[in-house]
Amino acid sequence: KGLCDTAQPYPISSSNIVDVLPMVKHAASIPCEGFVPCASGAAAAGSSLHILLPDAKNAFESAKVHLHARALPQALDLVQEATSLYQRVVDSPLHIRISRCLDLTAVILFQAQEMELAAINAERALAVSIQIGGFDCAEVIPALSLSTHILLNSGNIASGVKHIRASMYLMEVLGGPRYVELSNLYQRLGTIYHEIGSFINALRFYQEALSRKNQDRITEGMLSRTSANILAILSQFKAAFETEKRSYHTFLTTLGEEHELTKNSASTLKNYMKKAIEQGARSAEKDKKREEEEAADAVAKEIKADEEAEEKKKKKKKKPKKKKGN
Repeated sequence: KGLCDTAQPYPISSSNIVDVLPMVKHAASIPCEGFVPCASGAAAAGSSLHILLPDAKNAFESAKVHLHARALPQALDLVQEATSLYQRVVDSPLHIRISRCLDLTAVILFQAQEMELAAINAERALAVSIQIGGFDCAEVIPALSLSTHILLNSGNIASGVKHIRASMYLMEVLGGPRYVELSNLYQRLGTIYHEIGSFINALRFYQEALSRKNQDRITEGMLSRTSANILAILSQFKAAFETEKRSYHTFLTTLGEEHELTKNSASTLKNYMKKAIEQGARSAEKDKKREEEEAADAVAKEIKADEEAEEKKKKKKKKPKKKKGN
């Protein structure tokens, strides 16, 4: 704060200042405006420094209201205004409010089907969050989630998977291996690989999701059922039967015997059992045939060895003896 001698003309001298304490930061309403000297009465009321944090916050909240009303152009204008106001207030692009403005900009552009611009703004929000709190701060996880959603919907699967893996790593570091959202992320990765036909990787991630803590029993049952389906595609019918059995018991205890999911699971379970029995019979038949072939080969080799030994004996008998000299 400053104590100014109003009798002295502006600018004030250093002898007029008793102490300086940092207060809330302000910014000018237009670029050419600057800080004005301390004044009282009517002069103070005409101060040009009227841009405050609440002004930026109001613009941000108005942008959210317009977004919910599907007025995307107005929402985009307001959030861009909020971003500009925050930068002028804090005098830096590295602020959590600016990161949130960039997040909202990305959401608006995504809903407007401007995928490339949405991805750029989402990556900017992620970069700001990382620079403010580091890669392992809690604000990075929702920023990664938004980037992932935009990248996957725009067809950039590789980058989307990379962001999901980063989110999984952060969740496990910050929340521990039993963090509830980890199962959902493993399931999401499994779904991505399932859709592109990479069944081995999909199965691996589904099984990892099942091994993680999941409070939703229905989701757990669906995971088991999807895993059983992949095992059936890979012709592992016995394993598919065991996995589908787990899904059936989950649906039975959670939804009851008359629910559609329980009935479908029971029907699938019978189908897998039938195929597993048929596969087992074919496998036993193949094993038997292989054993017979191996036995026949062994007999043939023995006969051939006997014939060769007999041939050697005959040659030895036919070989003429040398006469002794006189």
